[in-house]
Amino acid sequence: MEEPALAAAATPRAAWARALVARYDGAVMRVEPPAAVAWPVGPLSDAQQTTWRRLLAWCFAGAGDGRSPFWRPGVLPRVEQRFAVATLADGSDADRARLVEAFSRHLDGSDQLEAAGGAVAGLLLRLRVKRNDALWWRARQPSDPWDCGYLIGEPAALRRFQPRRATLMVADDSLPDAALREALHILQTRSAGFRHPVRLLVLGRGGDALAVGGLNPTPLPAPTTPPR
Repeated sequence: MEEPALAAAATPRAAWARALVARYDGAVMRVEPPAAVAWPVGPLSDAQQTTWRRLLAWCFAGAGDGRSPFWRPGVLPRVEQRFAVATLADGSDADRARLVEAFSRHLDGSDQLEAAGGAVAGLLLRLRVKRNDALWWRARQPSDPWDCGYLIGEPAALRRFQPRRATLMVADDSLPDAALREALHILQTRSAGFRHPVRLLVLGRGGDALAVGGLNPTPLPAPTTPPR
């Protein structure tokens, strides 16, 4: 069976141009956490390390390699699971917020940028990432930055959303249940056309709050900080 293709990127030139002009979708996600997060996080506890490993495994499970054939850039890359949902409901709000913010900064390349060592090195890193985004035949690497952010829940923006790269969305408990369910429905409905995997991590709520047909959220262990 032939893979679906996107008409807007049916030629190499169009695919290259699409990748170069694509930007972080600030109408769908915001980079800053909704509430202040104590930073830096500091050394992770055993429980936090376990949650971190589970988060990483969940993000990459079924993510595919992100490649389209060199001669057919409009074909959707093979991604076994284009959209997935996980919940992180246990533990304290502060523990969840700190761990998720640290994990997001790791996944989106902020740690790499900080370690680059200066403005010039940082610019070169950004340019390299942008170049890699445009190489539709290139396999995604574990170190490639994702787009990460906190879900805003604007339906119109979600209906236009097309991930420019692998994406982690975080829905914290400030997002009303009704808005979250609508966002889930829109993302699930549109996910068949996503070129890259999208992961939605729901904080502070269990799977029973996500009453959207066909979804089977993955519960993750609590990132509890041990008593001092």
